[in-house]
Amino acid sequence: MKLDKRHMGVSVVLLVGSIVYNVWVFTGKGATTARPQASGPVNAVPPAQPLSNGSAPLDPEQVKALPDIALDRVPEWPRNPFENANQAPEVVAATEAAAPAPVPEADPVVATILYSSDRRAAVVNGRVVRIGDTIGTSKVVDILPKAVIIESADGDRRTLDMKPGSGTGSGSRTAAPGRGAAVAKPDAALPGGRK
Repeated sequence: MKLDKRHMGVSVVLLVGSIVYNVWVFTGKGATTARPQASGPVNAVPPAQPLSNGSAPLDPEQVKALPDIALDRVPEWPRNPFENANQAPEVVAATEAAAPAPVPEADPVVATILYSSDRRAAVVNGRVVRIGDTIGTSKVVDILPKAVIIESADGDRRTLDMKPGSGTGSGSRTAAPGRGAAVAKPDAALPGGRK
């Protein structure tokens, strides 16, 4: 921005005006007259005068002192300060609603069974279990080559079949009889007759 003579003239006029104003205020010509200070102690209470509405003034010595606050316990409030005092309290009538039916326990999923003459184990719900272990509230009673038998607390027995496609088929592991070690079945022959 290019400054010319007009800008300089306005700046000089404003500067001179501010100097004149400050001299006028601080030399006493523009200052307001100060009220005389009252003699006596600063904390003195002024004499009681009737209020503009005609009621008598309040005497500070008649005001009750606030109760002491016990700092060693949580204060007890007569009401909740966050409640709306104008709103009627909500009354909840106790009705005898039927208790919701208990959710039936989900059926356990048998993913894999390891069955041999000296060891029996199964993977049920992602956990390895043996005879005598518990699944939820039921107990594993027996492990068969393709199923797990469980008994609930009330004596009800159920047979859980192995999940289809999880423990049988090509490439899955099955136990060799008499050994307990798992061996993989060979996959189908690759193209070209190679294995």
